[in-house]
Amino acid sequence: MDKVLKHLSSGRLLRFVTSALILAIVGMQSFALWRSYQETWHDGERYTANTISVLAGAIERDFLLVESSLTGLAEALREPTLMALPAALRQRVLFRRAGDANDFGVMLVLDAQGNVLFDDSEEDLSGINFADRDYFRVQRDNPNAGVYVSRPFLSRLSSPERAIGISRRINGSDGSFAGVVVASIRLVYFQQMFERVKLPPGGIVRLTRTDGTVVLRYPSTDGRGNAGDEVTPDVLQRQASAMPDDWRVETSQIDGQRRFLRTVLVKGYPLSVTVGVSARQQFGGWYLRAAITLALTLTISLLLALTVAALSTSLRRSREMERQLERMAITDSLTGLPNRRALDLTLEVEMLRSRREQRELAVLMIDIDHFKRVNDTHGHAMGDAVLAEVAHRVQRAACRPGDFVCRYGGEEFVVVLPETPSAGAELVAERIRAGVAANAIVTHGLAIEITVSVGIAVQRADDGPGELIARSDTALYTAKRAGRNRVARLEAFAA
Repeated sequence: MDKVLKHLSSGRLLRFVTSALILAIVGMQSFALWRSYQETWHDGERYTANTISVLAGAIERDFLLVESSLTGLAEALREPTLMALPAALRQRVLFRRAGDANDFGVMLVLDAQGNVLFDDSEEDLSGINFADRDYFRVQRDNPNAGVYVSRPFLSRLSSPERAIGISRRINGSDGSFAGVVVASIRLVYFQQMFERVKLPPGGIVRLTRTDGTVVLRYPSTDGRGNAGDEVTPDVLQRQASAMPDDWRVETSQIDGQRRFLRTVLVKGYPLSVTVGVSARQQFGGWYLRAAITLALTLTISLLLALTVAALSTSLRRSREMERQLERMAITDSLTGLPNRRALDLTLEVEMLRSRREQRELAVLMIDIDHFKRVNDTHGHAMGDAVLAEVAHRVQRAACRPGDFVCRYGGEEFVVVLPETPSAGAELVAERIRAGVAANAIVTHGLAIEITVSVGIAVQRADDGPGELIARSDTALYTAKRAGRNRVARLEAFAA
């Protein structure tokens, strides 16, 4: 458990776990947003595909109906007895197939000069010439024009409307141009068809000639269906020739809005139908969800990171406090030196090492001479100051790596000298004694002369920590009895 806490407090494990959690959260949210985006995309695809299929099919059927009526009209004109028929009967014969197409507009038979020969209009069209219309000129100038769908035009009837014309050429018996049969389709017909489509906000439906001429756009930007406006033909062809499932983003040349468009050609006719939905509207809800999700994900990730950082800091502080308490447990608060507990731990380790490596180990027991007199004369505050300064001087004298200095208790200090024989221990002890006695200790405005006595003991084969300390203590008191301010080695006096 302690190892786990140590790893946690180090921060590495916490940072790894936190990063993994944040990545997992971000990954799951990103996957959910991606799925949502795909669903939104496919919804738009399905809507435009279904809508354009219905519209293109309806327009194709309506144009086939008009073309069939024109074909019937052209066949009736070839009847040799047509002109001999009474006017009312002739009218029924000519326009017998036009009944189904009457909802679209009017049907005309024009001569080679563009004058009206026959019509199914309720108005008198005699005297009106249509030679300037493109549906007439194209048929006149191109024998192979076939069925031609005109550009939008303004009707010349008493109630003018915008319309398009579908025309076929009439040839004479010698193959020369003899006129045109034409049916008009009012643009309001397409508008009513498009209005029945429930477009989403920003959506559009557009009927366009393959040369880029707009027949009708709903909703319009000019109030007249944008009839006659131009769309770049290559853009239109690229859209119309795309795969059936192709759904692309284009910026409108008419209103400048970005939309997802799907365009298909009306089979058999030079027309295309385009259905578009606003990119902003289509993905507006998704963008809002994405922004909310992103904000929540960032907030959760930030809170998680802050929580983990606080936990890491707390664990680190707890660990530091533990280390501080451990240090306090083995450190003397007055002198800053290790205390007697630290000595017990260190001495046992050093004695085992010295035996294993067969090296000598020396211990110095140090006592301040006449320290009680200092306390009695100058007070305990002065005594504490003297203890702290003596500790400093002892530590400065025993300065080799591995030398261990501690406060043993009261005015006593112990120095453990690894790998040190008797002669070396005496040199260190003498350096300590001389260092303490060299200068008076100045504190609280007073100069106090202080000396120390030092006892030396070197480890023997059968010594334990207690025996080694006891022998160094015996040597110390030998130095005391010999007059203080001196160094004594137990073996030297034992002889």
